[in-house]
Amino acid sequence: MPLTQNSSEELAQYLTAVSAIVGLSIAPEYASGVKRYLQISLRMAATLEGVPLHTEDDFAPVFHAQ
Repeated sequence: MPLTQNSSEELAQYLTAVSAIVGLSIAPEYASGVKRYLQISLRMAATLEGVPLHTEDDFAPVFHAQ
């Protein structure tokens, strides 16, 4: 399920389902904060996905320890 413009209830259902799948318990007093940060990360991801990347774009060099 894409999580871009979802309602607060849909995000709560998503967090409940995904946390159960990975075996993560989220205490009720922290659930609203977790949901808030998920909403923030979804907005950041949408911003990044909105920037087109082209094959000729130069990527940063990769550090290799010697």
